[in-house]
Amino acid sequence: MKLSIDSAAQSVGVSRALMYRYEAGDIVKLDTLERLARLYGTSTTALLGLGHEYIVNAVLFFERLEKLEQEAEHITTVFGPLAYVLTTDAYDDALSIGLAGDDSVDALTPAELQRLRRTLRRRKANLRERKPGYVNIIPLSEVQGYLNAALNTADSSAADRAAQRRQAVKEVQHLCELIEKPPMGVQIALTQRPLPTAGFQVLRLKSRRLLVTSPFRLGEPVNLRYGIATISGDEQALRLHESLIARLWDGALTGSRAVDAVAKLIKG
Repeated sequence: MKLSIDSAAQSVGVSRALMYRYEAGDIVKLDTLERLARLYGTSTTALLGLGHEYIVNAVLFFERLEKLEQEAEHITTVFGPLAYVLTTDAYDDALSIGLAGDDSVDALTPAELQRLRRTLRRRKANLRERKPGYVNIIPLSEVQGYLNAALNTADSSAADRAAQRRQAVKEVQHLCELIEKPPMGVQIALTQRPLPTAGFQVLRLKSRRLLVTSPFRLGEPVNLRYGIATISGDEQALRLHESLIARLWDGALTGSRAVDAVAKLIKG
């Protein structure tokens, strides 16, 4: 969120002069700090520079991630079955229809949906326009699960299941195209190992590296309500996850071997 000093001061109910003093390092009252954290969609610990952010709201998490991706020079995503920023426009359409049609108690409000759609569009545009280095390691088992999900949806009609299956196949075929002819800076590998942890990202910015872990999912199964996302600059956590990335990459399928493996899943 890009706000002027005057707008930020007005939003949290303090003077412009006081905002400048806060920026210079003066002590901030706790209630003011909490209002600033809500305004910028982050945590009080992050504003204090303690290196960790905890986010329990999926919309705020994706907004925060989009801002970090704007600064990132290199992104490694260990997640499946699809990295959202590499999906097609048809995936956006299907996601929007599915979320808008959700009538459960956990459904996003229309305002939340609008904010989420804007944020997701910006994330794709950022990758397309800035072209940071982007590595995506995908567990092959999650691709298989994504292709099978529509067939296992007992509460859907046969026609709906067939349509979902067609959409899944098209998206996985698009993944194959990206593997064969990746955009500049993009590398994709399929690991035959199951992930020993939840999906995560390592972002390398100009002056720091960050580890992002999140339970929020835009793919099957969708989760936009439950869990706690973490953004951390902890050096030990970064080293451990970078070591895990290296182990997953070692022996992973790339190029034609990866495409052949996915083609077998589609036929199956």
